[in-house]
Amino acid sequence: MGEAAKHIILGTAGHIDHGKTELIRALTGVDTDRLREEKERGISIELGFARFDLPGGTTLGVVDVPGHERFVKTMLAGAAGVDIMLLVIAADEGVMPQTREHLDIVDLLGVRTGVVALTKADLVSEEEIDLAREEAQELVGGTVLDGARIIPVSSVTRDGLDDLVAALEELVETLEDRSQRGPARLPVDRVFSLAGHGTVVTGTLWSGAVSPGDKLEIYPGGRPARVRSVQVHDASVERAEAGQRTALGLAGTGKDEIRRGDTLGTPGVLHVTHMLDARLRLVRTAKAVANRTRVHLHLGTSEVLARVVLLEADELRPGEETLVQMRLETPLVAERDDLFVVRSYSPVTTIGGGRVIDPAPRRHPRLREDVLEALTVLEDGTPEDIMLHTVDAGGIEGMPDDALVHTLGAGAAEAANRLVEAGGLVRLDSRVYTPEGLARLTSRTREILESFGEQSPLEWGISAEELRGKLSRRFDRRTLDALLTRLIEDGAASRRGDLVRLGSDEMVLTESQTRLADAIESRLLEAGANVPSIEELRDAVGGQDFDAIAKLLSETGRVVKVTSTLLFHPDTIESIRAAIVRHFESERDLGVPQFKDMIGVSRKYAIPLLEYFDREGTTMRSGNVRVRGRVAG
Repeated sequence: MGEAAKHIILGTAGHIDHGKTELIRALTGVDTDRLREEKERGISIELGFARFDLPGGTTLGVVDVPGHERFVKTMLAGAAGVDIMLLVIAADEGVMPQTREHLDIVDLLGVRTGVVALTKADLVSEEEIDLAREEAQELVGGTVLDGARIIPVSSVTRDGLDDLVAALEELVETLEDRSQRGPARLPVDRVFSLAGHGTVVTGTLWSGAVSPGDKLEIYPGGRPARVRSVQVHDASVERAEAGQRTALGLAGTGKDEIRRGDTLGTPGVLHVTHMLDARLRLVRTAKAVANRTRVHLHLGTSEVLARVVLLEADELRPGEETLVQMRLETPLVAERDDLFVVRSYSPVTTIGGGRVIDPAPRRHPRLREDVLEALTVLEDGTPEDIMLHTVDAGGIEGMPDDALVHTLGAGAAEAANRLVEAGGLVRLDSRVYTPEGLARLTSRTREILESFGEQSPLEWGISAEELRGKLSRRFDRRTLDALLTRLIEDGAASRRGDLVRLGSDEMVLTESQTRLADAIESRLLEAGANVPSIEELRDAVGGQDFDAIAKLLSETGRVVKVTSTLLFHPDTIESIRAAIVRHFESERDLGVPQFKDMIGVSRKYAIPLLEYFDREGTTMRSGNVRVRGRVAG
């Protein structure tokens, strides 16, 4: 089998009227200015797209961006996901304001590589070309395009185009293809309706893959979407992969239900957030930024307003970088290591950008050493360090496997299992803890059990559901059961059915409480099946702790609570059960009159007792009689 084709996106950048669109038309034969207004005014207003087949066999998806300063946010939407940047500088004009701003954006967005084209070379002399080349070299110094080839070209005479294509071929060879692993994620840069296809969205697929029939989610709104059709370079395909320019026809989604800035992705796995922890860098030409400065934040194809909370200092100076928390005024989709650009609130110019460290943080206080240390671990730590920190940050709730995958990526569950085997993490059912985190959980559980015992000394234990609520409602019962099993095995707790208590299952009663408990048991044993009601029993034996002792005896199995007003001795219940089982050895059913005669009670006792035996499975009601239940069987 041949080597799989690479999926590479080529983007343009540069000042208005420097010949970006003409150069793309000369290379591809496609006019990316598709709007009538663009053709009438001779400028690019919207993003343009083309397919470019290199001689070596690689197909580039081309994104042509507008160069006018009014459309920089459109340029930002197009630059998201670009692999190779084609920076265009007109040889007859040289570096202009939007050239510099576009280069800042290219640098901040971490475009992987690029080439500089000196366009309109047919209009100038060799000496002017040399001057333009020197100016371009000075411009790109210290940026991602530092050392990039600078190639004079003419879209009119086609001089230099072969050299430009050869340079692009060389750059393609240096790039690794994007991983197809991970969730599907497509930041939407264009939405339109098309006859026969319904609503169509386009964008660069950042991760994963998409096929017809896939069910996706429209983030951040959370609406479902189903993929009707998939196209790459205007051709229908059965699968679009990360790194490809992709058009998706959506079934059941109206054009007004999705817009540029939304993200289509695998349901339930992408982070929708109002806050980002990040490292922010200012460009050298920006003004200093104070704490809580309001800015425009561009991530993917989204643009939102945000406040810059400086975590390390009171001011960020030009050319410097720092840890920040970006507090967003509207939500967007963000993942760890995403790159973003920040533009000043007014006037709107590009001032900096950064990398997301934590896409779903808690609100942090400023100038706190522990916060800065934690962010440093997330930013620079080994995968193991990041895993341990992330799990420990979950506190007594630990971290569920699915949340780990959501936070750290597809390989997180396997990495957690390796750490469990090595002793670095401890598993409770589907949650993992650091040993320190589990110790905190255990300590908190003991505190709750101890407090319950002090406040309710005559209750055998707290219900497991109440214990779960006091720990965290995010716990499921299986996690709690796994925790209690550990505590019981260590001798730290005891359990009877749904009740849990600290320490041994034996309760120590006072002398008077013991006499009262014995009196209740004795009176019920003497009564047989014709027991007194609870009110009658309370009057007979007395004692201010009667209700608590009666409940305790029921919880520990020393008496059997048949109804809220009837208690029986367990020996009596066992005797009646044995009689029922013997009856079914020779009879198929048992009526209420037969039952009354068999154990010598009135209907007052017979009905509650039969209903009790129905519940526990000795009998089963069938019309007006009882038949053998699963226990009796």
